Amino acid sequence: MNQKHIGTFLKELRLEHSWTQQQLADQIGVSNRSVSRWETGSTMPDLSLLVMLSELYGISVDEILDGERKGDDMIDNTTMGKVADYNAQINERKDRRMTVLFSIAFVMFIGYCIIEANGLADTAPWSNVAEACLGFVAGILACGVLYASGRMQQISRAKLRLKGYLLGKKHNDDSTR
Repeated sequence: MNQKHIGTFLKELRLEHSWTQQQLADQIGVSNRSVSRWETGSTMPDLSLLVMLSELYGISVDEILDGERKGDDMIDNTTMGKVADYNAQINERKDRRMTVLFSIAFVMFIGYCIIEANGLADTAPWSNVAEACLGFVAGILACGVLYASGRMQQISRAKLRLKGYLLGKKHNDDSTR
């Protein structure tokens, strides 16, 4: 799967519909920055957003993942395999990010322990450093619990629904004027 190729294809599809990045973002409940990142190939949309994009553009998820249109007779039954590969790549990226964050948190916790062990936690600059280290560690642990429990995905979906609702309400308010 070539992210840059897929990004170029997503941009072509958006331009065919004469939409700006902001217009597309409003329709699917993301930021225009996210759309820009997809189109440059630096990130990829989540699986649920891929389905939304395929419906908006009237093409299959398989075609998006291939980065090209296929004739009706060309579509094969490998879509589920591609979707599984795509989902595995996304999960792998998330896991790497969490590993990096937990490593940083571990180093910060060690730093906190060193400051505390040397009795520096009560002195002016070191007390702030110790508190920052401990706060970061607590935040990462909370994120880790949310991520591991699957709550982070639920929060993300709820955020998308709320944004879609608010954008829909805004558009309805604008049209009643």
